[in-house]
Amino acid sequence: MRGFLFLLLMLSDSSAHNLQHSISHEKSVTIALHFANEGDFSFQSYEIYAPSKTIPFQVGRTDAHSRLSFLPDTSGKWKVKLFSEDGHGKIVEVDVNNTTQMKETISGDSSLWRSLLGLLLLLSVFGVIYFMKKESN
Repeated sequence: MRGFLFLLLMLSDSSAHNLQHSISHEKSVTIALHFANEGDFSFQSYEIYAPSKTIPFQVGRTDAHSRLSFLPDTSGKWKVKLFSEDGHGKIVEVDVNNTTQMKETISGDSSLWRSLLGLLLLLSVFGVIYFMKKESN
């Protein structure tokens, strides 16, 4: 019985490092950036501020195509502060008229089912060994 409880304890700890995700197919705000003559603005820093907030809603870097995206949760004027490593920058104001409800798709992660399947597999292997040993005696 102790072994069974130990297995359950180990299975519960193994799911702690399981990275889960969800996917949203909602409309987001996407900003594409570029310099007039010099090229792209890829992998540059930005900060996004919600209306009347001083703490950033989102921080990060633009992608390889000089774009950034975010999903606003309130209406109003959002501020996007852009910074390049050579000192160029800009503040872009984005007017969000309606709030969007974020619909998430559950990732379909079945770590509990995999854990139970593994436990059943172990129990069946030990059951076969037990009955083979019992028949040989």
